[in-house]
Amino acid sequence: MHIRTFRAASLQDALEDIRRQMGDGASVLYTRQVREGWMGWLGKTSVEVTAGLRDDHDVPRHVHLTNQDAQSDQVAQSDQVAPAAVANRDVPQARHGYPLELQDLRSLLLFAGVDDIVADRWIESTYAFGVAMASGVEPGQWIDYLRQTVARGIRIAGPIHVPPRGRRVVALVGPTGVGKTTTIAKLAAGFRLEAKRSVALVTIDTFRIAAVQQLQAYAEIMDLPMEVVQNPEDMQPALERLGDVDLVLIDTAGRSPRSDTRIEQLRAMLRAAQPDETHLVLSATSSRDTIQNILDGFSAVRPTAAILSKLDESTQLACVLAAFEGRNLPISYMTTGQQVPDDIETADAESLVGDLLATHLTSGRIPQVSMLGRNAA
Repeated sequence: MHIRTFRAASLQDALEDIRRQMGDGASVLYTRQVREGWMGWLGKTSVEVTAGLRDDHDVPRHVHLTNQDAQSDQVAQSDQVAPAAVANRDVPQARHGYPLELQDLRSLLLFAGVDDIVADRWIESTYAFGVAMASGVEPGQWIDYLRQTVARGIRIAGPIHVPPRGRRVVALVGPTGVGKTTTIAKLAAGFRLEAKRSVALVTIDTFRIAAVQQLQAYAEIMDLPMEVVQNPEDMQPALERLGDVDLVLIDTAGRSPRSDTRIEQLRAMLRAAQPDETHLVLSATSSRDTIQNILDGFSAVRPTAAILSKLDESTQLACVLAAFEGRNLPISYMTTGQQVPDDIETADAESLVGDLLATHLTSGRIPQVSMLGRNAA
């Protein structure tokens, strides 16, 4: 194998250099992020990729699978792709047994921030789905099968349910900066202007004067009643003053998921409000670790659904959706911008997996460059 190292501003640029100089048969053996400058300080970040070019006899034979090929591969490599192998973390053999295009997708999942255990689970399920297809797998189809695999694992909550009679109380919680107040305004506008339901607003975000003023401005524009609540004892009297509205939306202050004191204060407010639904707002631009920390920290307030905000600012959702693996929390809404009330829609699995990986890396046919490992500097 001929081995060379490339350095570029992004992974995409590095892959293009590899394909241009080494051809489509090259494999990525190692990647890392490097920071230039003195001792890594005050320098720009780039990607360093080590690639290898296999000899002809080293190239895996089944880049394209027909149903007949798939059956023989399942028998010949059953010990390589079995679930037990993945469970035992003996996955390097299994990776070599996958078509190159599927290996590429696994590499892109890892680069996007997906945990290797989740990535292996997704790829294994995708491979099983592909080999079961009677028509075989054409080049470029593996990304569609991967999206279908991930979509099957996404739980969808549906929109807020406002019954014909009676009042529905819904609270939005989450960390600072994820767009809770704007999302409240979008929901209020949708139910007030489109569904023709009576809506009222409550804010307990008294830590930020600007937040109260922002929600008050929305309330005035839409002619909605609004209450400001500062402590749990004031919650029920405030709700009573709102009268017999169909929907009450409660805006809460941003909380750090690591602050037990602030989370407990939020729990006290929610106990007083007794919401029918509690939606946890998460930014789609967050890393997997950040989202997992938020999910863990806010589990104390028992959210019933999650709202993914800022989808317009995220190029890929793989790491976000990976963070929901094994969580009993469905997704209710997606927001795609700042416009009120337009940039919000009910969540659906197909839309979420449409941007599973960066479009500039997965549009058309996946480049035949395999990344077998990834390490950060």
